[in-house]
Amino acid sequence: MKKPILLLLSLLTVSSVMAAFAFTGATVSNSASLSVTSSDESLIALIPYSEEDDVAGVKDSFVYIDGGKLKIDLAKGLGGESFGVQPNSTYEWEHLFKVKNNSEETIEFNITKDGWGFDTKANIYLGGQNINVGNSEIKEFYNRSNTKNGKVTLAPGEEANIYLSIETEGGAKLVEREATLTVNATVK
Repeated sequence: MKKPILLLLSLLTVSSVMAAFAFTGATVSNSASLSVTSSDESLIALIPYSEEDDVAGVKDSFVYIDGGKLKIDLAKGLGGESFGVQPNSTYEWEHLFKVKNNSEETIEFNITKDGWGFDTKANIYLGGQNINVGNSEIKEFYNRSNTKNGKVTLAPGEEANIYLSIETEGGAKLVEREATLTVNATVK
């Protein structure tokens, strides 16, 4: 009886060792799909307000989709002309654009700004608020001192309103500046 048990144990040990050395590398191919789509139709969608949203500033069409990307022209006004902002003034865009979560996950996002610079003598305030939750707290993403790093949480299908306020100081240079706003989203 001992011999068959020893033989069985030996065979199990040898087969385990052989299984461990069965291969040193493998490549497995699976099909996958990827769609690159317009900013307003993506998983984290950036959506301009439309006239149906009935918010101030929409008629100036200063936020729009161009070539699949969200574009913002804060100088747009009457007839699509570019007017700009003046020194020693405050401009507020309470409804700049919307961020919508089209994924199946709850996300948390903020927005960072690159550009405009401090030499423009402008205080910039950028923030957002979940518009699907009553009395949702307003989170500030950016201000001139860059001490804010608030984040907005969106469940699947929820939207956030993004606002922008610019206070130009007296003596601000009369120049044209560009900036890039980046939406940073993570699964919560």
